[in-house]
Amino acid sequence: MRVHLVAVFVFLATCSGMASSPALPDWMQQAAAISVTNSVKAKAVVLLSDELLTVQPDGQARLRRREVIKLLRPQGREYAELVAWSGGGRKLLSFHAWSIGPDGHPYTVKDDQIREEGGEEGGMLYIDDRAKVVTPPGADPGGVVAYESESLLPNYMTEKSWDFQTSIPVQHAIFEIDLPAGWKQRPLWHNHTSISPQEISPGHFRWELTGIPAIDIDDVPLAPAEIALAGRMVVHYGANNIVEGGQLWTTIGEWYDGLGAPQTNATSEIVAKAHELTGNESDFTARAEKIAEFLQREIRYVGIEIGIGGYQPHPAAAVFHNRYGDCKDKATLLIAMLNSIGVHATYVLVDTRRGFVDADVPSIDGNHAIAAIEVPDGYNDARLKTIVKTSHGQRFLIFDPTNQYVPLGLLPTYLQGSYGTLVNGTNSQVIQLPVVPPDADVIERIAKLQLDADGTLQGSITEKRVGASSGRERNYFAENTERERRKYVERQLREDFSEFQLKDESAENVQNLEEKFMVKYQISAPLYAKTAGNLLLIRPRVLGSYGEALNDRPREYPIDLRTVGTRRDSFDVAVPAGFVVDELPDPIKVDVGFATYNSEVKADQNVLHYSRELVVKELMLKPDQYDALKKLEAAITTDENRSAVLKKQ
Repeated sequence: MRVHLVAVFVFLATCSGMASSPALPDWMQQAAAISVTNSVKAKAVVLLSDELLTVQPDGQARLRRREVIKLLRPQGREYAELVAWSGGGRKLLSFHAWSIGPDGHPYTVKDDQIREEGGEEGGMLYIDDRAKVVTPPGADPGGVVAYESESLLPNYMTEKSWDFQTSIPVQHAIFEIDLPAGWKQRPLWHNHTSISPQEISPGHFRWELTGIPAIDIDDVPLAPAEIALAGRMVVHYGANNIVEGGQLWTTIGEWYDGLGAPQTNATSEIVAKAHELTGNESDFTARAEKIAEFLQREIRYVGIEIGIGGYQPHPAAAVFHNRYGDCKDKATLLIAMLNSIGVHATYVLVDTRRGFVDADVPSIDGNHAIAAIEVPDGYNDARLKTIVKTSHGQRFLIFDPTNQYVPLGLLPTYLQGSYGTLVNGTNSQVIQLPVVPPDADVIERIAKLQLDADGTLQGSITEKRVGASSGRERNYFAENTERERRKYVERQLREDFSEFQLKDESAENVQNLEEKFMVKYQISAPLYAKTAGNLLLIRPRVLGSYGEALNDRPREYPIDLRTVGTRRDSFDVAVPAGFVVDELPDPIKVDVGFATYNSEVKADQNVLHYSRELVVKELMLKPDQYDALKKLEAAITTDENRSAVLKKQ
């Protein structure tokens, strides 16, 4: 599913010899006259962002958008390509562009100098998005570019997002909505204090903001997605009173139910296949698992979206016949197959950018669709970590059939902790997606190694992964050749060894999601231990790092730790003959609440044993927890770089 944005700008700069004209619109000239002091590192600034949404009595809405951007630095040239979109039910009526060079020379872009491009999305075979694109002249520091576009929006939409905050500062932002007589509107605000509009005429409302700071996450470690941090307003409108809170989520769910439910009708072929897969199995998990595996392994991710197809899935029969579909198509076939064996399932509308969907801002906006499978009363299975309970007492197992490497009972890490719309008729509501416990996502490295007197380290290493975070590695090993797999392991080893030889690498259970994914290999690393007279200095933490590159800047944004889980290392290094352990690092124990870290080095006869465990218990942290995170990371970094001392007898 794609996010439907009315206007997007992605910008590059080139100066071309376009025809020029002094006829610039007044609104552009007024905005361009604003004095800008760039005391920060902004590449460019939006001088004016102005949207007017005019709604007709039949619900058809027309959007007029104006934007004026001043380039401040050479790097700001990326903001000089102007784009206006059509497709997905949107019709572009007009698009005009102008610019003022740094020398003050005005330009008007001719229609024949505007090019058209098609939209692209990963895994999509065809989408009907089209863009009018132009790069006006004068796109150098001090230059100003501007455009005006007018579009007809799809008449099935009754909400509009005002995305007033971006990656560059905005000096002045305006949003207006002009409604038919008697119509109502309800604005909802994400990451910004609610402000009241000015009613400039009956049914015509205007919001204004000034001095909006940029969302700058370029050098911010562990930052959430920019779009999740950016302030926005979602305005719902209609001929009747606009419900609020949970009722508005219900209205959205009912609307989507009307689109999706008819598409889940199961043909005789679908019913037969569902019964073939489940056979005489009576256990809920086993039955659901069989169908889930079929969707993951047999239905390819390929999308075709035309018009309302950005929201409405294709019929389950077509998905089953073609053996492909996008996220909402795969969810549709899963629902159809489960319903046909008496298991109720439905859609959950989500977004892969954690924090974008706001429980306090009901909206249809999102970029992904997954499934919710109702769990029978009284049924329990410890393997099912992603069950949510609704406000009506129903229990649903949340599952993403698009991700073929995360099994039923778990959830991809990029979805955990997010919010989504449970599409369940009159019981539709917003739900928070589960965060799996740390013991359900484990990475473990085990090494049995021998150190020689010349400092060479050699032996075997086994990496075991279980849980959602293993999906990335499973995917890589499943989709790539043996040569590429080897390069992948070598890239990891280069982080810890200046010189090494890798051999006998192998992978197990790549696509068997019920078993641990394992990578095994042998390694020989010359000069791993450093000689100092009659001493050998060895780093007990042989390979792998848990560290994050943090900085000392004040933290403004929340912290996204990406995954909750447990990481363990257990490394045994046999000491070379004629050497004894002379000095060991002290144990480390750190508990910062949201995570714990324990590390210890022991000597048992002629074997050096290093063990450690990192347990991350929370997914998202507040900015004021950054100091605690730095404390944790400092301990990890110290531990990873300490040495044990071996002495020659």
